[in-house]
Amino acid sequence: MFVNNPKQHILLEGYFLPQEYKSPQGFPRVKNIGRNREKHGKDILQQLEQIHIQFTTEQKNLDLPIGIKHDAIIYVRFVSEWGFPLKIESLNNNTDQPLYRICNVQTEQRPRGKSMEYRYHVIVALREGGIGVFISKINEYLTENIVTKGMVSENPKHYALFNNIQLIQKAALEAFWVEAPEVPFPASNQEVWWEVWFRRDIDDESKISDVLENLQLFDVQIGATELVFPEHRVRLVKATPEQLAGSLLLLDNLSELRKPQETADFFTKCTRNEQLEWVTNLQSRTSVKWDENSSLICIIDTGVNNKHPLLEAFLPDDHLDSYNPNSWGFYDSHPNGGHGTGVAGLALYGDLVDVLSGQSPIHIFHGLESYKLIQKDEEHSEDQFGYVTVEAVNAPLVSRPFNPRVFCMAITGKHPYKGRPSAWSAKIDEIAFGKVIPDNQPQLFIISSGNVPIETPSDYPAKNALESVQDPAQAFNAITVGAYTRKDRIAEVTGYSPLAPFGKMAPANSTSLLWERQWPIKPDIVMEGGNLSFKDDGVLDHGELALLSLDNEFSKYPFRTFSDTSASVALAAKFAAELRTAYPDYWPETIRGLMIHSAEWTDPMLSDINTKLKKDFNSLLRTVGYGVPILEKALKSGSNSLTIIAERTIQPFKTAKSEIDYNQYHFYELPWPTNVLRDELFDQNVTLKITLSYYIEPNPGSKNHNYANSFQYQSHGLDFAVIKPNEKDEAFKRRISAASEKSDEPQDSKGEPWTLNKLRKRGSIKKDFLTMSGADLATRNKIAVFPTSGWYRMLKKQGKGNATVRYSLIVSLETPNLEVDIYTPVANQIAVKVEVVN
Repeated sequence: MFVNNPKQHILLEGYFLPQEYKSPQGFPRVKNIGRNREKHGKDILQQLEQIHIQFTTEQKNLDLPIGIKHDAIIYVRFVSEWGFPLKIESLNNNTDQPLYRICNVQTEQRPRGKSMEYRYHVIVALREGGIGVFISKINEYLTENIVTKGMVSENPKHYALFNNIQLIQKAALEAFWVEAPEVPFPASNQEVWWEVWFRRDIDDESKISDVLENLQLFDVQIGATELVFPEHRVRLVKATPEQLAGSLLLLDNLSELRKPQETADFFTKCTRNEQLEWVTNLQSRTSVKWDENSSLICIIDTGVNNKHPLLEAFLPDDHLDSYNPNSWGFYDSHPNGGHGTGVAGLALYGDLVDVLSGQSPIHIFHGLESYKLIQKDEEHSEDQFGYVTVEAVNAPLVSRPFNPRVFCMAITGKHPYKGRPSAWSAKIDEIAFGKVIPDNQPQLFIISSGNVPIETPSDYPAKNALESVQDPAQAFNAITVGAYTRKDRIAEVTGYSPLAPFGKMAPANSTSLLWERQWPIKPDIVMEGGNLSFKDDGVLDHGELALLSLDNEFSKYPFRTFSDTSASVALAAKFAAELRTAYPDYWPETIRGLMIHSAEWTDPMLSDINTKLKKDFNSLLRTVGYGVPILEKALKSGSNSLTIIAERTIQPFKTAKSEIDYNQYHFYELPWPTNVLRDELFDQNVTLKITLSYYIEPNPGSKNHNYANSFQYQSHGLDFAVIKPNEKDEAFKRRISAASEKSDEPQDSKGEPWTLNKLRKRGSIKKDFLTMSGADLATRNKIAVFPTSGWYRMLKKQGKGNATVRYSLIVSLETPNLEVDIYTPVANQIAVKVEVVN
């Protein structure tokens, strides 16, 4: 949509009131399978008694090497019936010295008809007293019924705990392996590197010391680095399964075993596209506008050759850093034209095909930084990528702490996690949240989604649906960038045709279509990523369908073709840097929100879906995210396009006595162009669009799922709601919070008519929109921002029950009518009415 008479967005102070919040819904009811009580109870009792016999026998017959530390525990696996969840919170003894404690939660799936069916595995560490607790409870299940308010029900005691359990058995080491079925568990005598996750305890330092001593006595190689999360420590260990079983299963803090990450191969062939005189011409047209206070793009990649004449003015030597400066150096030595240098060229200039074909002056207001994280043929075998990424982030922040910054990374792991958090993605989330940064400031982090290798024409788009967004691009807080393309013209007659149609998903784009539904929408956005060509059964990486960037061997080849999601993420970083330059004081959460808020789907993307079907919108979101961001809309409001921004802090929860409960929501009464909507746009379409952007603090661990409320990855959630036409304030507040006073107004239980609605619920950015008449929209300026659950609320031992968090609320009104002005009435209200409530 065209933005008429561009103006600055309106950053709103006040106009909101904190209100007490209680969830009006409570927790979802767990469905239960029908059971023969006596038979099922006796089966479970027999399994628990067998666990007790195994525990007693093992403790009596322990014959351990001298010096080995051990706890009197046994690991047990609880397995649900297919299609039925477990009451997971009842399997955790939430005390300082627990008798039983959950180690991890996993899901197993199988096809059933046209859909997938799940069952759940929970690994629990049991002490002898814990075994006794479960035996006592199953006996009560067999003989007693639930009593509620003096009334005896038909359901047995502990019905929700035991009814859906299918199996209880001792857990072997393989039960802790969370990579299946994609990666098989190693053979018993196979020595491999493991990523070992340990649960943190009160005596954390002592416990991890015991672990390391046990491993050393078994001659296990231990990696030098460690990652620390709220509930876990992560170490890299090289051992056989037998060595790990003999050492780790003796202690009670083992949580998960994973495969360490490797980096993916990336890039396309190098071609010479232009001559050295192009460089001179472009230099003569380029104005260097950045200074020591400007926005910077930090490129975490293979290094950058900053002596390239088109980079030198924007990337000084003191902006270069390296993980291993002595042996790797700082420059881009990656073959076939380099990689980091290609990212740098696009991050500065955009696609050089467009830049070189014009003669207009170019003004660049942002600078660059480079951190060399990757060296060809030297993988980080002894260091985890989460750790080295933290190193990469800290280096520029220590050197230049006050610059607005965009972190750009086009490195992904070969192994897809299918949405499940990894140690690496969790560190990205922590970086964005601000937890690992010296001054604890949130950061803007942009990652490529990872590439899909297309080998035959029939691979596209079927293979894209099967290829997952790669690690660490599943990070909640990062902007994950996929690829679409508008490059579909081949000038020379070769018999080849473009593979992807104009305006649709690029061949390299990876998706989240196969992810379990609880994980975020990824990619968030798509940018130009180039195209492939095909003829018969062959696919060609065609130079005419690629972007043009800079070559690391610039004295020979100043330019090179560059494509795929590495190109897309570089363009997104340029977009973000230009936003940060325009609004240097905006929070990173706001810049992220504006990018996604401005995104739109192309007409070709929408041509494939039925916009009346939610499943089609779900496929669209998990293929190309929210679409292609539009810089003009992200940068400016206009007479016909109003954007209001609120940056706020909120305390979602509160500690009351020994419990943590919900605390507050924010009720907004926004300044609104009521008269214009009601009079000039009475029967015309106006679009209301809202984006809520916030960062979560991660708590990585097992494959959490919808029913594992106590073990969520995210610290908290937020969502928004808007008052309905003709809905009274009291009824709206009561609909949002059960703490609001009861109203005599009739309650409208129907949901709001959003386009995406429940599809937007996942992740830490929520965007939705609806279109209606100006008359209907005239009174819809009441908005609520309210909390949803997370581990801040559920894990009270972490002491985060009273934590405050930040969010950015972005609200837009858009009309295609260029004759009306919906901006000025709001600007006038703010000038007169500085603040309503705060």
